[in-house]
Amino acid sequence: MNQSQPKNLIYGKLFLISVILLLLNDFFFKYYFHNYLTGKLSDFVGLFAFPYFISLLFKSKIKPIYILTGILFLFWKSSLSQSVIDYLNGVGIGINRVVDYSDFIALLVLPFSYRYRKQNSIGTEKIKFLPKPLIIAVSSFAFIATTLAGEIVELNLKSNYEHPIQIQKDSLDLKMFKNAIFQWSDTDKYRTNLVLPDKNASIQISLFMEEIGKDSINVKLDSIKFSYVQSSGFFSGVNKKNLDYIKSLKLEDFEQLFIEQKINELNKNN
Repeated sequence: MNQSQPKNLIYGKLFLISVILLLLNDFFFKYYFHNYLTGKLSDFVGLFAFPYFISLLFKSKIKPIYILTGILFLFWKSSLSQSVIDYLNGVGIGINRVVDYSDFIALLVLPFSYRYRKQNSIGTEKIKFLPKPLIIAVSSFAFIATTLAGEIVELNLKSNYEHPIQIQKDSLDLKMFKNAIFQWSDTDKYRTNLVLPDKNASIQISLFMEEIGKDSINVKLDSIKFSYVQSSGFFSGVNKKNLDYIKSLKLEDFEQLFIEQKINELNKNN
């Protein structure tokens, strides 16, 4: 067997890309885009990368590792695993998953990952600027982080709140505000987040910004889409009180947050 195998297999390009996508999706894409694709992406790239990574530790057990990964994924994504999750959360290990049987489609990636792993059995080229311990640490974190407790609360509230603001269109305040939010293509529609730090929660909203005069714009809150409530620590679960608080908020509460965190930001220097 090629003696360089233990050193270089971890530099598999598709493996590294999968780990990067897993991190990006779990910490960015899910909460800025929140659609069907981001809901499935972590399952696909996770199932590609995880058995590949584990098979580097047990190089003579490649096929059993891939088979076991598929079985564990089926168990994890079904209601059968709820008692295990409840027990772990009860002893202070915060983990979370959503039961969605359509996630099983991600199992289709396992044969491709297995084939890629077998093709790489003779080793691959080392990436000099990436030390092996760093890849191991980042990969381990990515696999753990994707199961950390966190919950999305669907809100989907429509708002008619709008507020005209006297502000020069080329002012630094307006430019900074626009740079801090995400714009849909070339439209006047934007997406941004409200935050509730004491509840470990962020709330995604959409808004419109339209010119209504020489030196004024109209800011309209379009909708309150969803809230993401984070765990209070790396191994602690989501605080149920925080979840209940978000679920108890009414449309006018979100509108008041919008005024405090967005409208007042634009008004403060005008």
